[in-house]
Amino acid sequence: MSTSPLASLRKCFPEARIDFFTMNDYSSILEGHPYINEILVLERAAGFVQIKRAGKHLNTMDYDLVMDLHNTLRSKIIRKQMKNSEKRILKKPRWKRFQLFQFHINRFSDTFSQLSLLHESMIDLLDTETSIPKTSLFLSESEKQIALDQLKEMSIFGDYGVIIPGAAWKQKIWNCQGYTEVIKELERNNLHVVLMGSSSDIICNELSEINPQVVDLHGKTNLRETLAFISQAKLVIGSDTGFVHGAEALGVPVVMIMGPTSVETGGGPNLPESIIVESEDLWCRPCSQNGRKPCYRGEQVCMNSINPGTVKTAVQKVLEV
Repeated sequence: MSTSPLASLRKCFPEARIDFFTMNDYSSILEGHPYINEILVLERAAGFVQIKRAGKHLNTMDYDLVMDLHNTLRSKIIRKQMKNSEKRILKKPRWKRFQLFQFHINRFSDTFSQLSLLHESMIDLLDTETSIPKTSLFLSESEKQIALDQLKEMSIFGDYGVIIPGAAWKQKIWNCQGYTEVIKELERNNLHVVLMGSSSDIICNELSEINPQVVDLHGKTNLRETLAFISQAKLVIGSDTGFVHGAEALGVPVVMIMGPTSVETGGGPNLPESIIVESEDLWCRPCSQNGRKPCYRGEQVCMNSINPGTVKTAVQKVLEV
């Protein structure tokens, strides 16, 4: 998501040096990004002393501007050490989200999106006529070719769709029966099916057992290899998760199955060709920022009520674009 305001900054300051500071376990995602001069990393396990030391080191770089697009305790510690720079800080809509989650009162505007939120703190720096850019990630041609060669070794020579059925929180995972119906729909459209995700995505094991014809690559690729496979797919289907958002940043349309999260929580696709599938008008959703909160109902209606037919219709619409 942060690559959208990154693009806006680069457009406004084409000659500026722009460095990107992030956690080490995600830094490879941004490799080769043309809007970034240097990727600076912090170890995920870094303690207070290390975090403070990192901030002091950044202070010596004499940046004119620091954009804190996360505004967490860790980033607060870092930016407090950066005394020589002007700062712009993301203001999270915590009160609006509290009202939404606890009382189901929606104070968000109809035009709200995570990308617009990320731009709010820098609005005075931008051209008033500038539209919000799309997210963007970049891969080399060799990375893409290696992925295609690997698919050929697995007898995939034509078009394919990628399904990413897992999620960090089980509340965001749709069911095997539904995904099996979607797999059949993709195959009816002469598309091979590739499953992707982390090694902890047990649902991929279940789906590949039910559908032995699919290629199951979950847990077998690193971040950039996963992106390389995703980048050449006709479409990606999955929940409100990182790799589904990553697909859009690579220009691949998605069918996003949303349950406990919503557009107001920062979820939802951004490409006009992409489609959200969700159970609308449920009094209990959205219930949390990222789907972490356990469902307090006897049945998780937001995901279980999503009809496979609705997802298949969305797939057809995306393929027809």
